[in-house]
Amino acid sequence: MSSKEVKTALKSARDAIRNKEYKEALKHCKTVLKQEKNNYNAWVFIGVAAAELEQPDQAQSAYKKAAELEPDQLLAWQGLANLYEKYNHINAKDDLPGVYQKLLDLYESVDKQKWCDVCKKLVDLYYQEKKHLEVARTWHKLIKTRQEQGAENEELHQLWRKLTQFLAESTEDQNNETQQLLFTAFENALGLSDKIPSEDHQVLYRHFIQSLSKFPHESARLKKACEGMINIYPTVQYPLEVLCLHLIESGNLTDEGQQYCCRLVEMDSKSGPGLIGLGIKALQDKKYEDAVRNLTEGLKESPVCTSGWYHLAEAQVKMHRPKEAVLSCSQALKIVDNLGASGNSLYQRNLCLHLKAEALIKLSDYDSSEEAIRTLDQISDADNIPGLLVLKSLAYRNKGSFDEAAKIMEDLLSSYPDLAEVHALEALIHFTKKDYVQAEKCFQRALEKDTEVAEYHYQLGLTYWFMGEETRKDKTKALTHFLKAARLDTYMGKVFCYLGHYYRDVVGDKNRARGCYRKAFELDDTDAESGAAAVDLSVELEDMEMALAILTTVTQKASAGTAKWAWLRRGLYYLKAGQHSQAVADLQAALRADPKDFNCWESLGEAYLSRGGYTTALKSFTKASELNPESIYSVFKVAAIQQILGKYKEAVAQYQMIIKKKEDYVPALKGLGECHLMMAKAALVDYLDGKAVDYIEKALEYFTCALQHRADVSCLWKLAGDACTCLYAVAPSKVNVHVLGVLLGQKEGKQVLKKNELLHLGGRCYGRALKLMSTSNTWCDLGINYYRQAQHLAETGSNMNDLKELLEKSLHCLKKAVRLDSNNHLYWNALGVVACYSGIGNYALAQHCFIKSIQSEQINAVAWTNLGVLYLTNENIEQAHEAFKMAQSLDPSYLMCWIGQALIAEAVGSYDTMDLFRHTTELNMHKEFRIMPQLSQCWVT
Repeated sequence: MSSKEVKTALKSARDAIRNKEYKEALKHCKTVLKQEKNNYNAWVFIGVAAAELEQPDQAQSAYKKAAELEPDQLLAWQGLANLYEKYNHINAKDDLPGVYQKLLDLYESVDKQKWCDVCKKLVDLYYQEKKHLEVARTWHKLIKTRQEQGAENEELHQLWRKLTQFLAESTEDQNNETQQLLFTAFENALGLSDKIPSEDHQVLYRHFIQSLSKFPHESARLKKACEGMINIYPTVQYPLEVLCLHLIESGNLTDEGQQYCCRLVEMDSKSGPGLIGLGIKALQDKKYEDAVRNLTEGLKESPVCTSGWYHLAEAQVKMHRPKEAVLSCSQALKIVDNLGASGNSLYQRNLCLHLKAEALIKLSDYDSSEEAIRTLDQISDADNIPGLLVLKSLAYRNKGSFDEAAKIMEDLLSSYPDLAEVHALEALIHFTKKDYVQAEKCFQRALEKDTEVAEYHYQLGLTYWFMGEETRKDKTKALTHFLKAARLDTYMGKVFCYLGHYYRDVVGDKNRARGCYRKAFELDDTDAESGAAAVDLSVELEDMEMALAILTTVTQKASAGTAKWAWLRRGLYYLKAGQHSQAVADLQAALRADPKDFNCWESLGEAYLSRGGYTTALKSFTKASELNPESIYSVFKVAAIQQILGKYKEAVAQYQMIIKKKEDYVPALKGLGECHLMMAKAALVDYLDGKAVDYIEKALEYFTCALQHRADVSCLWKLAGDACTCLYAVAPSKVNVHVLGVLLGQKEGKQVLKKNELLHLGGRCYGRALKLMSTSNTWCDLGINYYRQAQHLAETGSNMNDLKELLEKSLHCLKKAVRLDSNNHLYWNALGVVACYSGIGNYALAQHCFIKSIQSEQINAVAWTNLGVLYLTNENIEQAHEAFKMAQSLDPSYLMCWIGQALIAEAVGSYDTMDLFRHTTELNMHKEFRIMPQLSQCWVT
């Protein structure tokens, strides 16, 4: 085939492609290739036709063959580029960048526009493959080309800005050249902005600063960028915040940086970086409260500032708040670990670990010391830093591993003999072993090397305090060093606590001691010893307002199960003040903190008892006695409550337990006597006279034993008188009571007393009680006793002169009782009963007394009945009826008023007489002919 035929075939192939007859085109091309295997156009046409027929592999081979034949011709490379762009060919990802690069070379001198288009495509491809350096280099070439072509500033601004968008998203993975190209792009984009200031320019500046802040080594560039933005946008916070945070994290917070922080806070009072900067400045100025406050507030807004957490922990350590410092250091370490390993972060990590270990050691407990050792082990090269070795030795000392602590100390002494910390460490180890003399020498050596360390002065003062009474009292010893420590470190609460001990125990100045304790507690509100001492001294000084203020402050902050000392003391305060519900609540809170404190259980029992909760009080005292079986008081209160609840036998058993432990425990002897007296009264109600006599005999025995130990107690004599008088209603033949001779003035043995002798002994006992303490109640009891003796004489028909004398004495005693307490209705009633007795017969006085009794207590069925009996005796039937009627309305179950009405019905001949008497027998047993004013119905001891 001639060249003319080849040209004709190629023309036919071109026409076929133009007419979209691609298969026909392939035939013509193959015809050409049979003649000329290396025909460039034929291979290009095959690539075009195959691509259109969706045969990408054949098209790729054809284009590549053509490009090999004539690598400087555009058509094959264009076709190959179009093929790769159209089909996601297997080789496209690897080959397309090379194709674009070849096209760039070919277009560079012939078609700048197409060169720019291909360049953009190549950058997009690099961007997809995250080849940031190639993106930056290629885009820079594009910008340079456009500059040479005389592009407008707006276009160049957009190109530079586009480059920042390409590179700013993944700055962490970029090398230094890429980073520098990125920063250059930002700077050029900012410089070419046509509107300054503007929102768009401000956003671009913000992105530039944001990118710079990710690279610690670009601090100078970052500072310059922030200052540039501040100058253009003085009211915008962002550059100030970034600059302040950068200066804080880099540790270069100069005076200029402080000014930036102040300016930031002026713009926004809650600005995190601004407040953190102010906090660091306050820390440098030793204004630790301000430092903690500002840093805490600042970190709420900027919680990922490592230096902020570190400086907060530093301030907390200075203020002796180790628990809070540990938490702050842990937060800082968490942030450092999240940032990853770098030179600066490793340095920050070691600083935080060091400070955390120091705070943990200040906590002193075993678990904290264990954690401190683990923390120190994480610090790089810790075994070669003497300060860290001192901390490790202290940690071993705190956890009780004295051998390990001593070994580290000895190694340090040999390696660093001039280091004050080492001598202080040696002193502490001697102090722990109670070798106070050696501890004193070591502390003195430490102070010779560094006299401005408060901890050394405090520990030396503590050494003198425990060394003995002489050094404790010597003002030049313990006191001097405590005062020096307090001067050097005004936040050291424990030194103020010991100053309080000194002024309280040595000087005896309670006011000054309280001031020191309050200072100690204000500095450390977890110091229970100081808080309790301040409260106790306030109570002793009768400053209850101060004591209550301290306790309330503590309890308001306390979480469940804490601050037992405060809850207990406030509970006791409320108990003393009569605020029983508050006392119960506080004492329960104290028990949540320490459920095994028997003292708390006893106090809670007292609180329940004070508000009438006998059952719950009984449970509390029972629990207290279980926790402390040796406590007599708890068992006594259990018995006393059982006695109140009427469980006399159970109470007797508890009292007997006490007597077995302590025979001379008078309250238990008294309780035993009272229980037997009450059981005797219950037996008399049930008409068990013999049992009642036995109980009275036992009661008198216990009262006598109690009086042998405490004859000066009035109530014991009164109770003995009650026991002697109790059997007045029992037949004389049944009353034969064995009484200890001691009660009768004899040294030993027992004596059997008849009823009259027993009643007479009761009068003597009341007399002894009145000599010790004159009370209206005892005068009334004595009057009743004389009345019972008179009744007994009347029943036995004895000497009437004695009878008259006894009644006069009774009347005198009851009048004395009424004079002492004229509002007691029982006294008036008793006086009325005696006044209307046949031996006296003063009915006017009796009427007056009954009326006064009714006036003193309006719900008074007994006095109304006695008044009715008085009227009936004097044949005033109508008045008697009204009196009995009033008594019936007040107490329908009261027997004697019904008997009175029955007697009136009988006297007037009423048909209701038998019904009334029948009703009285249904109410209770009685003998109607014995109806008279009865003292037993109106008197309650």
